[in-house]
Amino acid sequence: MAASAWDGLPADAPPGTSERYTAALTLAAMALRASRSTALVIRAGYAAEGLAGVRRLFEAAGHAQRVADDPSGQYADNWLRGRGNADKSRTAFGQQENDPLWKLMSGQAHATFGVYAHLSATFDGRRLVHSVGPRREAFWDSIWLWLVARQLARVLAALLTVHPHIDTADFLDVGTRLIAAEKRIEAELAERQAGANGS
Repeated sequence: MAASAWDGLPADAPPGTSERYTAALTLAAMALRASRSTALVIRAGYAAEGLAGVRRLFEAAGHAQRVADDPSGQYADNWLRGRGNADKSRTAFGQQENDPLWKLMSGQAHATFGVYAHLSATFDGRRLVHSVGPRREAFWDSIWLWLVARQLARVLAALLTVHPHIDTADFLDVGTRLIAAEKRIEAELAERQAGANGS
């Protein structure tokens, strides 16, 4: 973050550089705050409530990637001013309308009954039993925390694209560990799903 701070622009900076710098740094700060608060909520036993933060991270990562991919600075300018497609969360998420992950995060962010009941309550055969206290589920909590880290990495990758002078050694080391964790999580999910389908 400190390496991406800037005072003025070089005389030969292309148009849109100011907007790209501002958007990239803002999205990085937003993603860091969202990552920390979401991780704290999940670790406190309220993973379902953390899904709104995960959604915000997906959106920040999508916007950051589009800012990095547009050297003209137009997307950054649109995002800063809340114009066009840059003002739509769907654009940032970049998934189809029927994507189950989007629906899950969106439902939790917007107080949808079905999502809440599925994640925070159980049906005992006669009535809905609400779980209002913290509840840790190490497997799912780990997956949500991994998604938080993955989206933060996307934002930081975009920041490094906008600011190529920043040393990437630490980022690449962390990125390598995230990818290794991804393979492990995918294997665990497949194993868990196979067990659920077999029972």
